[in-house]
Amino acid sequence: MPDQNTTALLPALPEEASVRQMPIPFETFRPHGPEVETALPAVPLSHYLWLLRRHWWKILGFVVLSVAAAVVISSRLEPIYESTATVDIDRQMPSAIIGQEATRSMANDADQFLATQVKLIQSDAVLRPVVQRFKLLDTETEDAGPQTSRVAAEDAPVLLKGLKVTRPVNTYLLLISYRSKDPRLAADVSNAIARSYLEHTYNIRFKSSASLSAFMERQLEELKAKMERSTAALVEFERELNVISPEQKTSILSARLLQLNAEYTNAQADRVRKESAFRSVSSGAMEAAEVSSQGESLKKLSELLDAQQQKFTETKSHFGPNQPEYRKGMLAIKELERQLQQARDNIAHRVEVEYREATNREAMLGKAVTETKEEFDALNARSFEY
Repeated sequence: MPDQNTTALLPALPEEASVRQMPIPFETFRPHGPEVETALPAVPLSHYLWLLRRHWWKILGFVVLSVAAAVVISSRLEPIYESTATVDIDRQMPSAIIGQEATRSMANDADQFLATQVKLIQSDAVLRPVVQRFKLLDTETEDAGPQTSRVAAEDAPVLLKGLKVTRPVNTYLLLISYRSKDPRLAADVSNAIARSYLEHTYNIRFKSSASLSAFMERQLEELKAKMERSTAALVEFERELNVISPEQKTSILSARLLQLNAEYTNAQADRVRKESAFRSVSSGAMEAAEVSSQGESLKKLSELLDAQQQKFTETKSHFGPNQPEYRKGMLAIKELERQLQQARDNIAHRVEVEYREATNREAMLGKAVTETKEEFDALNARSFEY
């Protein structure tokens, strides 16, 4: 049975350090219970100082060796110089036709536009003149290794390993950087690439404008030829129609057709009216003759005849048939009856003549309307050609 005052000793530390024996209470020693995590004792600072004093020569040797290796390697490395040219990209693109105002592109495609310009700077058309000017193809071929021949490098698109094109965030600037062992060459190549890019951009715009101008000139020549042919055809057309302007001629015919239609309608109404009077007079009705346009004289004669008959009635009551007054009254009545019949015949003849004239006028106006309408339709159809 263990005693309640049973003690345990800690492991021995180095010679310079010692630890007092500490009693462990029996309640904290539980061999059959769950494991309890105990905190490790903290290492004092003196322990680290003791390690440094013991291994200082090893640490010093490692530092000296590292510095010497860095100096040797740095002395063997050849310095690389980088030169950067800044290009400001203007979104205001000039129009293709000279004389028109420039148009500004939409701002929502700025990333695509600048990415296009970056690819354009790295293209063969921009880099090849610079490579040929500074003879960079030899350098690029040597860096690529012996397996890459000069002929293959000349035929392939130009790619400069030392070239880097970047764009600062939220700007329209492009940074063209080139690295080379020669600082002067690095500066000249970066500036030359920037100038080559600008010249290439100007050439593209100039060729686009030139091609568009040539296209417009061809279109103008074709339009001029068409205009000349149209002018000749128009002169021939006007000579054929014997008019100055078919549109003016059409307006005149339209007004004339409207007037003839109005007159034709009035002639039809007048013919119907006179036909009705002619038929009434032809039937022998006295009232129809009196209400006709020539019935005023007939009405007067009728009134005179009535008055003479009343007078003759009074004379007949006083005188006999052999009396001069009786014979005189009888002769007057007969004369008025003869004049009345003659007037009636004249009125009937005049009514018939007026009816015939109205009929002829209606027919003539109908024929004129038909002819004018045919002429108007024909000219209107030819006006499409005009």
